[in-house]
Amino acid sequence: MPENSVSGEAVSERGAVPPLGLPYRELFLHLAEHSLDAVFTKDLQGRYTFINSAGARYLGHSVEEVLGHKDDELVPPGEAEATLEFDRQVLLAGRVLHSEMSERMAGAQREWLSTKGVLRGEDGQMMGLFGIARDLSAQLRGDEARRRNEALFRLAVSGSFDGFFILRGEAEGMRILHLNTHAESLLGCRAREAEGHFLSEFPHAAFIAPPSACEEFWRTGKPQTEEVLQEMPGSGRRWFRRELRAVGDCLAVTVRDITEQRESEARLRLNERMASIGMLAAGVAHEINNPLAFVSSNLGFIQTELRQLEQPEDVRSDLLEAVAEAREGVERMRLIVQSLQSLSRGDPVSSHPLDLHEVLETSVHLVRSKVCSRARLVRDFGQLPQVQGNAVQLAQVFVNLLVNAAQAMPQAGGEIRLTTRLQDGSAVVEVRDTGCGISPENLERIFEPFFTTKPAGEGTGLGLPISHEIIRALGGELSVESTVGVGTTFRVLLPTVAEHFMEAPTEGRVSLRQ
Repeated sequence: MPENSVSGEAVSERGAVPPLGLPYRELFLHLAEHSLDAVFTKDLQGRYTFINSAGARYLGHSVEEVLGHKDDELVPPGEAEATLEFDRQVLLAGRVLHSEMSERMAGAQREWLSTKGVLRGEDGQMMGLFGIARDLSAQLRGDEARRRNEALFRLAVSGSFDGFFILRGEAEGMRILHLNTHAESLLGCRAREAEGHFLSEFPHAAFIAPPSACEEFWRTGKPQTEEVLQEMPGSGRRWFRRELRAVGDCLAVTVRDITEQRESEARLRLNERMASIGMLAAGVAHEINNPLAFVSSNLGFIQTELRQLEQPEDVRSDLLEAVAEAREGVERMRLIVQSLQSLSRGDPVSSHPLDLHEVLETSVHLVRSKVCSRARLVRDFGQLPQVQGNAVQLAQVFVNLLVNAAQAMPQAGGEIRLTTRLQDGSAVVEVRDTGCGISPENLERIFEPFFTTKPAGEGTGLGLPISHEIIRALGGELSVESTVGVGTTFRVLLPTVAEHFMEAPTEGRVSLRQ
């Protein structure tokens, strides 16, 4: 390279004149040689008068092979057209120009950020040009890969069945940077309405990243997985599995609704325990059957003999009525034993059309003494078609519900309201009491076998689970609502026989007090 081809004044003609005495030529050569960018100079004919190692490498030659040659002599035809055109523009403009270029160079497609300017001699005459070219190919490929990965990431999280959040911790709280479709349902709004806001602006969703869990996560640096129970607006109590992970300086939170899984596990445990109950019921039923047959046979004999004895008519009538009631009780016991045997074998529940009000009256008659000594019983019956069910098993359910309601009453007494109505084609029976109520933690386990809040010796914890299973087997539903200190309502829904039965007006309802 000619010594006067690059002078301090020529390269920095717009800047201040540098102080004399410094080895600028050596400094320039040192910087150029260690630069990752291509640094070069050319004469007016386009021949290279200087090039550093990086520039020669981009051309696919050594420095010695490049000097004194033009671009079209160094690369295959057509590859240097963009470079030569930019050289002409710089020489015509007579000033520094910048350009982003895409061209194939030495067999590789490259993206350049190129800066070129003119070189002038001491007399001000143009004597060539200088250039610096930076290869942006790797950076652009990285940017493209990052955009592609981000697009794939958004596609993956948007298609996930889990709620996904990206949060950033700030002094004011956790700011929401990104969320997917399932996360929108947890917040109750669209992503564009939530992104950029703080999680604290959604109080019902605070469980997604509570401060204590976040502090523990950043303190240990370990991913955290936890199952939480949360009350969700419009959905009730739901179980979620929450997982916290780090994404750079942000927090990635995955929230999966596992309510159905937990319910399935609970049903599986119930079925396992009900299998044990079935084995016990089979043994009990077998042991009861024989003495029950003796009692039934003997009562029949007594009834026959009483009719032949000479007794005052009123005395004989009372005795026969007592025996008839005893035989009726034996028959009910036989049917209950038969139901236990069916339950133990896993037989489908036999059902037939029946009058639900007759079943309810029978149930009330069976528990009259227990209920009326503790509370005032109010019947509020609406007009109902026949339901599809099993009279013995339904009586077992309602007897259990009525006895539970009576036992929940305070010493001062209260009210038990037995209500029937038609709702969406199903018959509804409600047993509502004004008793002590059930706490939320116990309400979750109310249908769990062997779970009871009664004192030892007063309850087995099997009444409600068996009742729940009976109603479910009949195609119905048994649910409960309760408030501590206010009372409890058990609601039974059963399929009806008449599909097009219209609900009776309110004036037609019957309200009887006992």
